[in-house]
Amino acid sequence: MFNFLKRKKYSNSSNSSLKLFAPVKGRIMDISQVPDQVFAGCMIGDGVGIEPDEGLIVAPCDGEIAVLPPTLHAVALISNEGVEILIHVGLDTVELGGTGFTAHVKPGNKVRCGEKLLTFDLDYIRSQGKLLTTPIVITNMDEKVSKLMKFVDSGNGVIMEIALKN
Repeated sequence: MFNFLKRKKYSNSSNSSLKLFAPVKGRIMDISQVPDQVFAGCMIGDGVGIEPDEGLIVAPCDGEIAVLPPTLHAVALISNEGVEILIHVGLDTVELGGTGFTAHVKPGNKVRCGEKLLTFDLDYIRSQGKLLTTPIVITNMDEKVSKLMKFVDSGNGVIMEIALKN
């Protein structure tokens, strides 16, 4: 929708679906429960929110880092299947200017599911009056997704399963 991720052509491998694992440990909620109109209204894309229990963001699938802003408050990756995933740590955290965040990757890096992407200081972010609610959204739904299944408690770490368009 906002076209902020670099558009690259990715082959749609023989997989007809993609499973996304939780990029951060915590309580999972439907995106409609995220206390931000842009995310709750799916203006950027559909997905889930997570209230983090720890300050570690890992890759939810294999792919490539597409965007890492200088403020380090978010990271976007493109799965090997071409699905664009935005992980936005907290709400209004862009205002912190990168303080409290550490990047462990840079744009163009290939990553594997579970690989460390960002760390962040929960206490510092809270002390600055920011919410830690972390939206995870698919930003190219119309192009790549035929069906999105969201799981609040799958028991195996899967938060979304995406049926891919052919």
